[in-house]
Amino acid sequence: MIIYSGPSEIDGKPIVAVMTGLNSKSKNSKTGEMPQIWIIRSDLHPTDALRTGEDVSICGNCPHRPKERGDNALNKDSRTCYVNAMGFNQVYRKYRNNGYEVADLDNLAHALSGRNVRLGAYGDPAAVPIEVWDTLLKYCKSTGYTHQWRTCDKKYSEYCMASCDTPLDVVLSTQMGYRTFFVQNVSSYEDTVKVVGTTKLAWCPASKEKGKSTTCAKCMACNGTRFGQKANISIMIH
Repeated sequence: MIIYSGPSEIDGKPIVAVMTGLNSKSKNSKTGEMPQIWIIRSDLHPTDALRTGEDVSICGNCPHRPKERGDNALNKDSRTCYVNAMGFNQVYRKYRNNGYEVADLDNLAHALSGRNVRLGAYGDPAAVPIEVWDTLLKYCKSTGYTHQWRTCDKKYSEYCMASCDTPLDVVLSTQMGYRTFFVQNVSSYEDTVKVVGTTKLAWCPASKEKGKSTTCAKCMACNGTRFGQKANISIMIH
């Protein structure tokens, strides 16, 4: 279902946010059973957006965007994002073929009551107006991450962890009132940082390095600040 279609909060260009998996099982072994929300450009094929840099509308300043443009944009050396292009390309094709109905957010919010929702299976939740999340997530829990924590409305901290890539990010985002999700660019768990300044990091139990002892749907630690949780989470880059 389409939950939002309109200008991006990041740069004003046209985007669409689509929820999938409401009535079907997810194949994602890390997240588990959660409806997923995909945020893409509505006027461009996602891979064209990656090749041209127009993905900034839905990914903002994320450092895992392609470092090169053109045909090299999708190479692993250029793009460190964990999201496989096949997923958002399928969503875009179905969207362009009018395969998704437009949701009534109030009705959908009631349908999601008691469920757990994943914001940003692709794309940054801060690209979508905060009012959409306020309405959609009234009666459910959610997980979400934003790299726009330096610049977006602080209200997104209620729904999103601050995506952090350096210890300095952890320090700055926690000072701004965010809970953090620190993605450490190391090749072994022994090389990871467990404490940044006075901030202790809890390790993601759904991570490969922790044996995938649970799923995001069961853990739900990465749900921002609105439920009063305090832990700051960390994981190895994946």
